[in-house]
Amino acid sequence: MSIVLVGFMGVGKTTIGKLLSEHYDRPLVDIDTYIVEITQLPIPQIFENFGEAYFRDLEYKALQKWIGKDVIISTGGGIIESELSKDILKDNLNTFWLKCDIEILFNRINHDNNRPNARGKSLNELKTLYSKRELSYNEIAYKHIDASRPEEVVASEIIESL
Repeated sequence: MSIVLVGFMGVGKTTIGKLLSEHYDRPLVDIDTYIVEITQLPIPQIFENFGEAYFRDLEYKALQKWIGKDVIISTGGGIIESELSKDILKDNLNTFWLKCDIEILFNRINHDNNRPNARGKSLNELKTLYSKRELSYNEIAYKHIDASRPEEVVASEIIESL
Protein backbone atom coordinates (compact mmCIF):
# COMPACT_ATOMS: atom_id res chain seq x y z
CA MET A 1 0.00 0.00 0.00
CA SER A 2 1.19 3.51 -0.74
CA ILE A 3 2.26 6.16 1.76
CA VAL A 4 0.58 9.46 0.86
CA LEU A 5 1.65 12.94 1.92
CA VAL A 6 -0.94 15.72 1.88
CA GLY A 7 -0.76 19.33 3.01
CA PHE A 8 -0.68 22.92 1.85
CA MET A 9 1.68 24.20 -0.84
CA GLY A 10 5.25 24.61 0.32
CA VAL A 11 4.94 22.35 3.36
CA GLY A 12 7.62 19.95 2.10
CA LYS A 13 5.66 16.99 0.76
CA THR A 14 8.10 16.30 -2.07
CA THR A 15 11.18 16.77 0.14
CA ILE A 16 9.84 14.42 2.83
CA GLY A 17 8.65 12.06 0.11
CA LYS A 18 12.21 11.76 -1.21
CA LEU A 19 13.48 10.82 2.26
CA LEU A 20 10.75 8.20 2.66
CA SER A 21 11.45 6.90 -0.83
CA GLU A 22 15.11 6.37 0.06
CA HIS A 23 14.30 4.80 3.43
CA TYR A 24 11.75 2.32 2.08
CA ASP A 25 13.45 1.88 -1.31
CA ARG A 26 10.16 2.69 -3.04
CA PRO A 27 9.58 5.06 -5.94
CA LEU A 28 8.36 8.56 -5.21
CA VAL A 29 5.41 9.66 -7.31
CA ASP A 30 5.02 13.41 -7.14
CA ILE A 31 1.52 13.95 -8.55
CA ASP A 32 2.32 17.45 -9.86
CA THR A 33 5.47 16.24 -11.62
CA TYR A 34 3.59 13.26 -13.03
CA ILE A 35 0.90 15.54 -14.47
CA VAL A 36 3.52 17.81 -16.04
CA GLU A 37 5.18 14.74 -17.61
CA ILE A 38 2.01 13.25 -19.07
CA THR A 39 0.59 16.55 -20.36
CA GLN A 40 3.94 18.09 -21.37
CA LEU A 41 2.61 21.36 -19.91
CA PRO A 42 3.61 23.32 -16.82
CA ILE A 43 0.89 23.51 -14.15
CA PRO A 44 0.22 27.24 -14.58
CA GLN A 45 -0.39 26.65 -18.29
CA ILE A 46 -2.81 23.79 -17.54
CA PHE A 47 -4.75 26.13 -15.23
CA GLU A 48 -4.74 28.94 -17.81
CA ASN A 49 -5.64 26.80 -20.84
CA PHE A 50 -8.06 24.29 -19.32
CA GLY A 51 -9.04 25.55 -15.86
CA GLU A 52 -8.67 24.26 -12.33
CA ALA A 53 -11.43 21.63 -12.65
CA TYR A 54 -9.52 19.96 -15.50
CA PHE A 55 -6.34 19.93 -13.39
CA ARG A 56 -8.21 18.43 -10.41
CA ASP A 57 -9.49 15.67 -12.70
CA LEU A 58 -5.92 14.93 -13.79
CA GLU A 59 -4.91 14.75 -10.12
CA TYR A 60 -7.76 12.34 -9.40
CA LYS A 61 -6.83 10.08 -12.30
CA ALA A 62 -3.17 10.07 -11.22
CA LEU A 63 -4.15 9.26 -7.64
CA GLN A 64 -6.36 6.41 -8.88
CA LYS A 65 -3.45 5.02 -10.88
CA TRP A 66 -0.89 5.11 -8.05
CA ILE A 67 -2.81 4.67 -4.77
CA GLY A 68 -2.78 0.86 -4.80
CA LYS A 69 0.88 0.54 -5.70
CA ASP A 70 3.86 0.21 -3.37
CA VAL A 71 5.01 3.82 -3.74
CA ILE A 72 5.38 7.07 -1.84
CA ILE A 73 2.93 9.69 -3.15
CA SER A 74 3.42 13.42 -2.78
CA THR A 75 0.16 15.16 -3.64
CA GLY A 76 -0.49 18.70 -4.72
CA GLY A 77 -1.78 21.01 -2.00
CA GLY A 78 -5.21 21.26 -3.59
CA ILE A 79 -5.88 17.59 -4.20
CA ILE A 80 -8.54 17.75 -1.49
CA GLU A 81 -10.53 20.19 -3.64
CA SER A 82 -11.86 17.11 -5.45
CA GLU A 83 -14.43 15.02 -3.54
CA LEU A 84 -13.39 11.99 -5.61
CA SER A 85 -9.76 12.38 -4.56
CA LYS A 86 -10.80 12.94 -0.93
CA ASP A 87 -12.77 9.69 -0.99
CA ILE A 88 -9.72 7.77 -2.20
CA LEU A 89 -7.49 9.39 0.42
CA LYS A 90 -9.93 8.70 3.27
CA ASP A 91 -9.64 4.98 2.55
CA ASN A 92 -5.84 4.99 2.62
CA LEU A 93 -4.55 4.21 6.12
CA ASN A 94 -1.14 5.71 5.34
CA THR A 95 -2.17 9.28 4.50
CA PHE A 96 -0.15 11.83 6.45
CA TRP A 97 -1.01 15.53 6.76
CA LEU A 98 2.12 17.66 6.90
CA LYS A 99 1.17 20.80 8.83
CA CYS A 100 3.04 24.05 9.11
CA ASP A 101 2.30 27.62 10.16
CA ILE A 102 0.83 29.64 7.29
CA GLU A 103 3.35 32.45 7.78
CA ILE A 104 6.21 30.00 7.17
CA LEU A 105 4.45 28.64 4.10
CA PHE A 106 3.77 32.12 2.77
CA ASN A 107 7.48 32.93 2.93
CA ARG A 108 8.31 29.70 1.09
CA ILE A 109 5.81 30.10 -1.76
CA ASN A 110 5.32 33.86 -2.04
CA HIS A 111 7.44 34.25 -5.18
CA ASP A 112 6.95 30.80 -6.74
CA ASN A 113 5.33 31.35 -10.14
CA ASN A 114 4.71 27.62 -10.52
CA ARG A 115 1.86 27.74 -7.98
CA PRO A 116 -1.19 29.22 -9.71
CA ASN A 117 -3.33 29.29 -6.56
CA ALA A 118 -0.67 31.27 -4.68
CA ARG A 119 0.59 33.63 -7.37
CA GLY A 120 -0.01 37.25 -6.41
CA LYS A 121 -1.90 36.35 -3.22
CA SER A 122 -1.45 38.22 0.03
CA LEU A 123 -0.82 36.48 3.34
CA ASN A 124 -4.47 36.99 4.31
CA GLU A 125 -5.70 35.51 1.03
CA LEU A 126 -3.51 32.44 1.55
CA LYS A 127 -4.70 32.18 5.16
CA THR A 128 -8.27 32.02 3.86
CA LEU A 129 -7.37 29.26 1.39
CA TYR A 130 -5.42 27.39 4.07
CA SER A 131 -8.34 27.60 6.50
CA LYS A 132 -10.70 26.30 3.83
CA ARG A 133 -8.47 23.32 3.09
CA GLU A 134 -7.51 22.56 6.69
CA LEU A 135 -10.79 20.80 7.45
CA SER A 136 -10.38 18.50 4.46
CA TYR A 137 -6.79 17.62 5.34
CA ASN A 138 -7.94 16.79 8.84
CA GLU A 139 -10.80 14.67 7.53
CA ILE A 140 -8.62 12.41 5.38
CA ALA A 141 -5.35 12.17 7.30
CA TYR A 142 -4.33 9.11 9.25
CA LYS A 143 -1.94 11.27 11.26
CA HIS A 144 -0.92 14.94 11.52
CA ILE A 145 2.79 15.69 11.35
CA ASP A 146 4.40 18.99 12.39
CA ALA A 147 6.39 19.88 9.27
CA SER A 148 7.97 23.03 10.69
CA ARG A 149 10.77 20.85 12.10
CA PRO A 150 13.84 19.62 10.22
CA GLU A 151 12.95 17.30 7.34
CA GLU A 152 14.81 14.33 8.85
CA VAL A 153 12.76 14.64 12.06
CA VAL A 154 9.51 14.80 10.07
CA ALA A 155 10.45 11.73 8.00
CA SER A 156 11.51 9.82 11.14
CA GLU A 157 8.16 10.49 12.79
CA ILE A 158 6.33 9.09 9.78
CA ILE A 159 8.60 6.04 9.67
CA GLU A 160 8.10 5.38 13.40
CA SER A 161 4.33 5.58 13.06
CA LEU A 162 4.14 2.97 10.29
